[in-house]
Amino acid sequence: MSPEITLRAGLKANDAPMTSNIEPLAREIAERICRRGGMAEADIPPWVELHWPCAAAMLEAGVMDEGGEWVEDRDVRLGMEAYRERLLRSR
Repeated sequence: MSPEITLRAGLKANDAPMTSNIEPLAREIAERICRRGGMAEADIPPWVELHWPCAAAMLEAGVMDEGGEWVEDRDVRLGMEAYRERLLRSR
């Protein structure tokens, strides 16, 4: 059972219906970002649970590549807007 993480507006990460075919890749990218940043292994699962939807939105918007790196010459605000829309759809 994964830990329950509370998002803004009282949403819970486990309740957000954001499953799609991009989810496994987005989770892998979020995990890679954690490890690259030196995060403790015990802290990675809850961080991934909370942040994979953001990674998915950034991928879909084309501002992040499959390695979790920012795409040069792309406006990160496009990714933030995609993430906001993704959260709004999940309500």
